[in-house]
Amino acid sequence: MASEAFARVKLDQLPTAQWGLLGPEQLTGSRRTRTLGLGAAVRKFNQLAVPGVGGVWFAKQIFLATLGVRIADRLRPISVNVKAIEISNAVEALACWCAFRSNGWTSDSRLRGRQKLVGKDDLTFSRLRQPRFYVTQPMRMATVEALVDLGFVEPGSERFNSFRCAHAGLDLVDAATAGCRPHNASVEDYLLGRAKDGAVIKDTDKLRDALSPLIVLSPDARTLIRDKLCEGSGLNPEAARRKNSLAWVRSLDGKNSAGWEAKPSVLDADHWDDLRLGARFFSARDAAIDVLNAIEAQMAPLAAPKLSADDARELPPVQTRLGSLREAAQRFLDENKDPTEGRMATAFCRECIEGDPAAIIQNLVKRDDRVLRLVGNDVLPGAAFSRQPRTETSDEEGEGPGTDNAGRVPVPAGISNRVRNLYLLDLDLQGRLAEFLNPPTTDEAA
Repeated sequence: MASEAFARVKLDQLPTAQWGLLGPEQLTGSRRTRTLGLGAAVRKFNQLAVPGVGGVWFAKQIFLATLGVRIADRLRPISVNVKAIEISNAVEALACWCAFRSNGWTSDSRLRGRQKLVGKDDLTFSRLRQPRFYVTQPMRMATVEALVDLGFVEPGSERFNSFRCAHAGLDLVDAATAGCRPHNASVEDYLLGRAKDGAVIKDTDKLRDALSPLIVLSPDARTLIRDKLCEGSGLNPEAARRKNSLAWVRSLDGKNSAGWEAKPSVLDADHWDDLRLGARFFSARDAAIDVLNAIEAQMAPLAAPKLSADDARELPPVQTRLGSLREAAQRFLDENKDPTEGRMATAFCRECIEGDPAAIIQNLVKRDDRVLRLVGNDVLPGAAFSRQPRTETSDEEGEGPGTDNAGRVPVPAGISNRVRNLYLLDLDLQGRLAEFLNPPTTDEAA
């Protein structure tokens, strides 16, 4: 999925700033990118934390992607150039359109494309499949790993277009759509018919109930997904970590955040150590991005944005963040452990504790080279430079529940975003996610 994702400014630690040139959703795509060359390390720590779930954080994401693959399977014998990506994106766009129509076009973290979909009527599959009709970051992108590892698809390769619906995927589609018969047909048959004949798709209550990301999956479908999350844990260490993580997040007190002081009994020692080490890496990575953001903020008001690394290190906001970066990087190095290929995380953290602050700045800007770039000793604007920089968080695996919602997840500080997502997925499997995402206001609570 990394090849599909337009990364964000902070990978993994929570999804969802959508800014830069994205405002009207009419441009093809200048999402700000700051991977710092650490994508492989991020993926490694995420996989150690919760294997096999990708960026999934609520169950409807899995169902919609699986339904798209299933319809593509049935189209291939009768149509040419059928692409599962296009069909799944179309199904997702339709699902969000149905949901927005039902909620008065109110924003919700489970929905995408409000600006692009508003005012659109007479939808057909040929329109829904168009590359620019829907968002550039569909939720489907976050499901690739989960669809494969949980057994809902059979992959011909790592590419989504190679996927074929597995038996478990067929079961999921059946369970999720049972009782929903738009125009006296199953949801699958109705959408397949519209994909074949090109007719306008009619928004009905039954279709909306089946597709809308705002409506929780049926109990049978949720049970199937939970069983798949826990399946194989007796033989597969990765599946065991996934199952144990699910048990842990289920046990967390929703009011008080867990800390790093004591290992939960349900997690083994190696798993806990990997979670803790990953959190230290993510903290260092985020602190590095804070340094770059501070430099960008100092450059933004300048008529000709430019700072030497020597001048940048003297700026108080930059100095403060450099201090935090040194501390975070040293905490990771003190662990003297690094599971990443080529000890990538260690090399990065060593660059962040150099004696000369200007050298640290140069190291970071070289790694960035997208928002800021280094020419000689000078820091200059890059292609994604913004004159209105903001603090932002994001996730390399697809947009999640938003910073405000994620901040209320009671997990230890700095932990892999996959653990936060798993907490939310567990709430959804209990039918409680909407309650979490939309807590009562003070007046309502009173």
